[in-house]
Amino acid sequence: MYYFYHKKRIIFILFSLLFCTLLSTRVLYADLIASYTLQNQAICSNNKLIVISSGQIPVLLGADIEHVSLFKQSADRWQQLLFQVDQKDSQGRYLLQKNFPKERENHYFSNKDELVFRAKDLGDQLKMTSAVLNNHSLIELKIITDNKEVIGWLYIELNSKDRNLRIRKNNLLIYDAEQDSIHSSIYKIGFSKKHPFLLEQFHWRLDKSNAWSPDLADTMKIRHKGNFLGLPFQRTQDDYISELTAVKKGSLRIIRRTKNHLKVLWQLKTPALYIDYVITEYGFVMDSMIDIPFDLSYFFSNLSTITTMDWNQASPPQNFIIQATKQYPEISINGIPSDDKRKFNLITGHYFSLSDTMGHVNVMLDIPEDFPIQSKLYLRDDVNEVDLPENDLGQYGNIGFNTTGWERIASKLYHLKFTVCVATKSLYY
Repeated sequence: MYYFYHKKRIIFILFSLLFCTLLSTRVLYADLIASYTLQNQAICSNNKLIVISSGQIPVLLGADIEHVSLFKQSADRWQQLLFQVDQKDSQGRYLLQKNFPKERENHYFSNKDELVFRAKDLGDQLKMTSAVLNNHSLIELKIITDNKEVIGWLYIELNSKDRNLRIRKNNLLIYDAEQDSIHSSIYKIGFSKKHPFLLEQFHWRLDKSNAWSPDLADTMKIRHKGNFLGLPFQRTQDDYISELTAVKKGSLRIIRRTKNHLKVLWQLKTPALYIDYVITEYGFVMDSMIDIPFDLSYFFSNLSTITTMDWNQASPPQNFIIQATKQYPEISINGIPSDDKRKFNLITGHYFSLSDTMGHVNVMLDIPEDFPIQSKLYLRDDVNEVDLPENDLGQYGNIGFNTTGWERIASKLYHLKFTVCVATKSLYY
């Protein structure tokens, strides 16, 4: 009898020890809610700024944005990170106005929102024995490049009590509302007063102070050609009515929206075209949201659009070079026409690069697969050529894209994106 009682007691003690071990293990691991391996979705491939869609972090969906914090582990220190959340609606449009749609008014994460942070703020992976896990409920993110190389780790805390903790900011982007200009540590851009959807200034930063290069840009240009009800027409940026409607000044990105109408004939205007400039320290996206509520082919045919940036021949970039691809020869911009420059206009493509003694500018046109337009590169470099229809004399490095097939677009929302990535050659950076 004593034997069986003693045996049962031993079994009970062993079971209790096992249960306590499992329980303590469960407590240790319970505070790591989920772990994800994600690729950077930032516009420029330098991996300096990281953009992640919240749809890739399912456990984050429905969380209150106002009570989320980001942290890293580095050199045995637990540090809070600077970050930004940019919310979107169901069609991928940024929510910039104060009055959000009712379904988003509580600022909860949806699967369209974007989480933005800096690559240099990433840290090491937490060890499962770390005491941090005893005090925080965390989501682990492992960030990798396109080539699957690890950039680093960060941790998201839900229901954070430190959300309002002050983090030192370095004024990565500064918006001047009076001048409607934005500058970073590398470059400065400014927009047209008359047509605020057009960029008309570009400067390189020269040093640590607020010293800038001369304005290297003349202005953006848009040319529309085609037939309207069988009659030929041509329109330019001067035929647009444009207004600045919203600016979101974030820690890491500035998003600037304009509402635009093109006057086609007399007082007839096209439906509103919204253009968002999403501006970062290392470049920007011009996101044109095109939503035509009728079939264009009923009224238009043979539609083409030329979108370019004309550069400033009065203060030209020094050693100004343009290249379509690495396989295509470099072209020196000097205001003198050549065979290579004429052949440039025959290239079917969505990319070109510019460079001068100060830095590089890479320009890409992102056409969605369901957007039935085609793109060729466009270049005019002749200071004696008249620029129609304004009849202005001279075109200096007027470069961009010539898109055709617009009459075939369906009545739905499209995002046509021009992406510009900048990098300086200065040793200071």
